[in-house]
Amino acid sequence: MENTAESGPASSECPDCHALTANLEAHKHWHSRLVHDIATAVDKDIDRRTHTS
Repeated sequence: MENTAESGPASSECPDCHALTANLEAHKHWHSRLVHDIATAVDKDIDRRTHTS
């Protein structure tokens, strides 16, 4: 028996993280939000550390 993959929805690769995704626009939105949330958390931590001395 031959093992073949069924053709499903076309996948696109994210240019930023190389993840394969069926909905590249939704993934880009998620990716942007993730990066924003990480940057915000880092800024808050730096601010907390510099003001608690």
